[in-house]
Amino acid sequence: MSIFTAGIYNRLANDSTLTALLADYNGVHAIFTIEPIPGDADYPYIVISQVTMTQDDTKSTQGREILWDVRCYTEATGTKATVESIAEQVRSLLHRYALVITGYTTIVAEVSNIIDAPQEDGVYGIILTTRFRTEAN
Repeated sequence: MSIFTAGIYNRLANDSTLTALLADYNGVHAIFTIEPIPGDADYPYIVISQVTMTQDDTKSTQGREILWDVRCYTEATGTKATVESIAEQVRSLLHRYALVITGYTTIVAEVSNIIDAPQEDGVYGIILTTRFRTEAN
């Protein structure tokens, strides 16, 4: 995984409040950074997918702007309480938090969009779009 993806993954995976809400997969918390995710993964889980990474250079600095979708999923049980709790914890961990990314400083960190995921039978989902601007050290 890239240093940028590792930054967001580590922030989520090291939060005990969040990981207590997630299933485990092969002995680690069910936070996936690849797609498709394994077919035998249990709910609830999170999928981190990079949407775009663009250069964000100025006259005197080099930087990147990165958008990720952080998708949270649970089984449909008649209430969205669990998936909403997971999404809210993700938002609290990422919004206005300077990710630790080797060689970069976070300039902007925001959760810019929270929407319901497209309907799937038996599944509830929430997607959080996150935006980070970084500057090379």
